[in-house]
Amino acid sequence: MTVSARRARPEAPVERSALTDAAPPDAPARKRRADPRAARTIENIITAAQNVMMNHGTPRITAQEVCDAAEISRGTLYRYFPSMEAVLEAVVLRLRTETDEELSHAMASCKTPAEQFAAFLKYSVSNNETHRGAQFLHVEPQFVLQYFESNFDHFIARVLTALESVFDAWERDIGVAVDRSAIAEMMVRLALSETIVSARDGKPLALRLQATIDAVLRALKPV
Repeated sequence: MTVSARRARPEAPVERSALTDAAPPDAPARKRRADPRAARTIENIITAAQNVMMNHGTPRITAQEVCDAAEISRGTLYRYFPSMEAVLEAVVLRLRTETDEELSHAMASCKTPAEQFAAFLKYSVSNNETHRGAQFLHVEPQFVLQYFESNFDHFIARVLTALESVFDAWERDIGVAVDRSAIAEMMVRLALSETIVSARDGKPLALRLQATIDAVLRALKPV
């Protein structure tokens, strides 16, 4: 079964919750306990799917390939995920979350807005989301493009949050408001374009633009 099917297997059992123990219908309400074994199985499946996508040589991955990599049965996979599309969604959600956390960590030690902007540009072109997105694009191009589109607003919000103090400093320096949303969208579109078409000279465009932006800001800064 390939991801192109885009539907759950009819015979797949309905999983009450992959992470909790359910009480009988007539039992009194009580707090559900986390199921560590189920959580480990889910993480194992996600990791296996990610590894298959990274190492796959041809378009489309199958449920059996993921099961073989995770060393589980197809029944186990469909117990926790209703379809292969759901598995891939879990892979990219993990990747998105990791990127959010890594960007925050990369900028945490910066002391000035200039350092923050430089760190942002450096990370934005070298993070796992960009690197793996380019790899996944060869395996599941339609799914990855849908991921880019459905998460576009999240990517813009990520940039707005990361560069908030940078934008504040720019506005103080030049004395006018900057179009933060437009800049954030430009940054996102730039990163996505380099995921699809890599930099020709080996140096990402974002880093080449940094010197130009710094020069413009110096020119606009009131004397």
